[in-house]
Amino acid sequence: MTRLLLLPERPDEAPEIVEPGAHGPVRRRLLPSEQGGGEALLVLPGAEAVTRWLDLPGGSPAQARAAAAFQIGEVVASGGEGLHLAVGGRDADGRALVVWIDREVLRSGLEAAGARGVKVTGAVPDYLLLPDDAEGRTVLASFGERLGVRGQGLAFGVEPELASAAIGDRPHRYIQASELDAWLLATAERPPVDLLQGQFAPRRQGPVLRWRRLAVLAAVVAISPLVLPLVQIARDGLEARAIERRNAALAVQLVPQSARYGDPVRYAVSRLQAGRRQGFGELSAGYLSAVRAVPGMRLDTLVHGQDGAIRSSVSYANYSDMDQLREVLKAGGFDVTEQGTVTEGQRVTSDLIVRSKL
Repeated sequence: MTRLLLLPERPDEAPEIVEPGAHGPVRRRLLPSEQGGGEALLVLPGAEAVTRWLDLPGGSPAQARAAAAFQIGEVVASGGEGLHLAVGGRDADGRALVVWIDREVLRSGLEAAGARGVKVTGAVPDYLLLPDDAEGRTVLASFGERLGVRGQGLAFGVEPELASAAIGDRPHRYIQASELDAWLLATAERPPVDLLQGQFAPRRQGPVLRWRRLAVLAAVVAISPLVLPLVQIARDGLEARAIERRNAALAVQLVPQSARYGDPVRYAVSRLQAGRRQGFGELSAGYLSAVRAVPGMRLDTLVHGQDGAIRSSVSYANYSDMDQLREVLKAGGFDVTEQGTVTEGQRVTSDLIVRSKL
């Protein structure tokens, strides 16, 4: 039986359990003194997680996460430090679903579940539990004060007015609150991604694993006196060539097609740069996240031009707010051009053109 543990956005709110009942899904709040018990999928507030679809090479899950970390390191303000990445399935175009979240946010969520006696079987942002629409429409639903959005190449959780600006004229449908829990439980049977990967992956326990570790350790101890001298000899001869081949190997790992070219590094760089040309959904989602990061900044208009840029008006109280927005956009991989600024009463309004850097 699939159960959900939904964490609140504010610390003064209680987490909720959603589970199947005799007459349909049952949602109940956990009081401070109450223990939820049992197993559950941990559902995190969507505002805490960022979702993108990236072109990643094939290979092991660890290799996919490493390739994703390399790509997002250039478009997030922190360079990827402090972030936890998870890679899910691939879409019809072969792009991999990648989610990143602050490592401490995920750790705190797991600790909160443990404190309530709940054994976490997986973790996922709330908006990724919205269903795929059979007609290809973008699906929306309310999660507290936010709207969760999931569509083709689009998934995020923001305030309703920002969600409306990002969706634009896309065909969409809204899931009513009375129907939402049933959809969440259905998608939770096979969630599109599980954040419990890498350092957060459940660890196997038991005597079989311990005996395997002991056997591997014994083998290493037995052969190390023979292997170490050979390794040292080989290292002296291969170190220079390994340095020269490192960039080429990384290029092939990130863009497998580059192996067919005489200069794989140049080809991989050109492909990655092309992949970073964002469509309206990803560009607007990144821009809206930047606006939300500046306290007091308000989005007034947002229009997507034929040249692929966003034309937008924002209002704010202090000129330093605009400086802060520029820094956030620059760190996120965007170019911003200020077309004009006017002061009306206590508010300042600026017209901006925002593009993704090539």
